[in-house]
Amino acid sequence: MASNKKSPQEVFSFLIPMQQDNLLMPSESVAEIVPFMNVSMFESAEKGSDWHIGNLAWRNMNVPVISLERLQGIQDLGDVRRARIAVIYTLNANQEIPYLAFTVRGIPRIIPVDDNNSEMLDANPSERGVAAWVSVASKKAMIPDMDAMEIMAKEIR
Repeated sequence: MASNKKSPQEVFSFLIPMQQDNLLMPSESVAEIVPFMNVSMFESAEKGSDWHIGNLAWRNMNVPVISLERLQGIQDLGDVRRARIAVIYTLNANQEIPYLAFTVRGIPRIIPVDDNNSEMLDANPSERGVAAWVSVASKKAMIPDMDAMEIMAKEIR
């Protein structure tokens, strides 16, 4: 007898460690994770409070490097030169800014995300650039507001 019960929809995603929490991105939205090389940091990036800390030279483009921690109000970036860079596709097929780069830590891992291993923690966060906070596989993770970040990146160009 066939069951009418549908299995939960899985979305394979990268769970990427950040300085304090994790970043959760669908695997299709991540172009590449690269070492912190080819980043031209601004002079005040490490001591300042700006979220745009420099630009990544990647595939013959200058991709804005964004500190998600700074957007959340965390000033101390730690040893940013030991970070990695997650290059993420923007959502609106913008020829001017096709990618954004986020500073991340640690080794990302691919996990299937579905109703069985995830739950919404905060669907309306107050932090700038954050669309939601979720728990995935018992880890707190941020889902970035890519539309807002794309608008912010356009404003700095």
